[in-house]
Amino acid sequence: MKKIKENRNYTGIFICCAMAAVLIIFCFLVFGIWKEYKDAIINNQKKQMLLTTQSMGENLKVFIEGYQADLSTIYDIVDDNYKKTGTRDWSIISQYVSNHKRFVYDVIVEDTSGKLIKSIKGYGVEKTYSVTAISKSEQFLQCKLENGDLYLVLKRNLPDIGSISIVINERSYYKSLVSNIRLGTNGYVVIKDSKGIILAHPQEKQWGINVITGRKKMFPGVNLNSLEQMIDKQNRGEEGVSEYYSYWWVDPGVPEVKKISAYSPAHIGDGFLVVSAVIDYNDIYIPVATGFFKLGLVFFCAMAIVLGLVIYIGDLRVQKRKDTEEIAYLLELNKILEEIHQSEETIAHQQRLQIMGTMTGGIAHEFNNLLTPIMGYAELLMMDLPERSENYENASEIYEASAKAKEIIQQISSLSRKNMETAFKNLHGEKVIKRAIKMVSSVCPTNIHLNEMITLQEECFLGNETQLNQVILNICVNAIHAIGHKEGTISISCQTVDREELAQYKLSTLPEGWDHYIRIDVEDDGEGMSDEVLKQIFDPFFTTKKNGKGTGLGLSLVEQIIHSHKGYVFAESTLGKGSIFHLYLPVNEQKEREDQIQLEAGGPVLRIMIVDDNPKVLRLLEKNFSRLNVPLISCMDFDEARRVLKEQGVDAVVTEQYVKGKSGVDFCMSLQGPYPGVIRILMTDRVTKELIEAKKRRMIDEYIDKPVSDSSILKAVKNFKDLY
Repeated sequence: MKKIKENRNYTGIFICCAMAAVLIIFCFLVFGIWKEYKDAIINNQKKQMLLTTQSMGENLKVFIEGYQADLSTIYDIVDDNYKKTGTRDWSIISQYVSNHKRFVYDVIVEDTSGKLIKSIKGYGVEKTYSVTAISKSEQFLQCKLENGDLYLVLKRNLPDIGSISIVINERSYYKSLVSNIRLGTNGYVVIKDSKGIILAHPQEKQWGINVITGRKKMFPGVNLNSLEQMIDKQNRGEEGVSEYYSYWWVDPGVPEVKKISAYSPAHIGDGFLVVSAVIDYNDIYIPVATGFFKLGLVFFCAMAIVLGLVIYIGDLRVQKRKDTEEIAYLLELNKILEEIHQSEETIAHQQRLQIMGTMTGGIAHEFNNLLTPIMGYAELLMMDLPERSENYENASEIYEASAKAKEIIQQISSLSRKNMETAFKNLHGEKVIKRAIKMVSSVCPTNIHLNEMITLQEECFLGNETQLNQVILNICVNAIHAIGHKEGTISISCQTVDREELAQYKLSTLPEGWDHYIRIDVEDDGEGMSDEVLKQIFDPFFTTKKNGKGTGLGLSLVEQIIHSHKGYVFAESTLGKGSIFHLYLPVNEQKEREDQIQLEAGGPVLRIMIVDDNPKVLRLLEKNFSRLNVPLISCMDFDEARRVLKEQGVDAVVTEQYVKGKSGVDFCMSLQGPYPGVIRILMTDRVTKELIEAKKRRMIDEYIDKPVSDSSILKAVKNFKDLY
């Protein structure tokens, strides 16, 4: 016995030493991994920021070059008229400002002494803050006009006149092309000239000041030594990324922080501007540290569990009752193997779901390409054939069958589609409600009867159909549970009501902006709810079901979705008699038009370019647009499209999301600078968050679901033109 105790003591000492050695090695290993991980993440972020500044610098260069070309065009037109008539007619200026009012505020003509000759707004230059020489005759300026506002000015000196300048609305330029770039929580993009004068900054009161001397005057006592070193590099035209200490100028109290700035020169002729992207160092460091800490904590716990298990097994091995210990060990091992087996099945199931999602997305894409010519040519045949003829009926059958196939493909595509909370569309109320009722009927048991009464006409609302389906399904599932196994009825009715009906619910103020609402009533004759329960049904995690039978999130999600649709949800219930839910959704007064968009007689002729690498789709669209007398230019790749755009002008460009492996979003974004007036529309198999973000940042103007038709393209173009 004494020897056994001594062996146990030696074993314990050995295990403690082994644990200490493992812990020390683990700490060194964790520190090394942390340092490499942190440096890799931060360096990758720096590279992304530098790419952002380079891209914005190139866009700024293209933006200025476009207005240089406009200056040349304006002067050439005026000069040609002068040679013919002997007088200078500046009426072209008014037309130019009107056509480019998105960014152009005015065009100013001055004589050699600086006296104002011509201006649409009537304001001359009061003070100049920044001068960047493009060439001997051209300058890019930041000036304050006589109305007191700052503007960017592209000026060209003319020996026979004086000068002509395009005045660019600095606020519109910054809001449209700069302020949408988000970097962390407080980050932003700033544009300066080569002398450090701020041209664009989130805080407008810093426009026109020197980034160092101006801020010292605005914020006395700040230490800008670190910032001065970086600004000196920028003023020399260097490109790079720097870490430095500065302040958040737009925050109250101007707190001092550590920042990361990526900067790149945008060369315009002989001079250059500096594009700088700034981010809080903690926006990168803190998430990295938090994630690594959690990962390390999990790993440390796992190591502790493993070491504890080793100690336990080691202690069992020195005990005399080997048979009992072996049985306990086998039971523990069997439990672990069962858990591993269950985990493997779960992983395999998730992998199968992922493969199915990927396959459905690819299948939807291929079928959309096939359905487009089928539906299009069937429709053309129906137009050319006499009604009630046998061939007309055959073509109609083809069209109806392909339309049903289109609906099936859209349902299949939704399996691989992420929840798009922000993807709101103009939805036909009656169609959406009927589809939701059809979905409810598929889960309704035989003891429950489902009644519907829809009295809508052509009312539409803005919303997300997936979310609305979820709302109605959640309410109906609760009704099914309330009825249970007895015979019962669920009634769904829908009608249009006036805004004043909401007054009965004693809202603090009646909603403005909508005159009519679609009211959806879902009523059941289940067990009902007491007043106490009714007050809490929309609270998260509140449930009356037994443990494990409900999460308490269904009705909370219903309220959240309805409110996001600018609607209202109310519930009434009587214990023992049943419940009724009232859903109010605002009516969009613009009716959904499924009929073909007709062009206005005598109106301007639209010029549309289609970019798609599928020749069958192009041939079909060419025939349809030819029938509508709409000029259509078709291209098979982006290079061909750029050549056509350079040689001919178009009103809209409609492109496939990917053409020969190249991104349609990138192509549309490249048109923003040289062709600001062209409408850019993307054809897509499925809507993704990236696509919605691209539209939000104005990389594209609109997107439409495939398969496409001439009417869907014209509708998208017209809706965008009406909007702007």
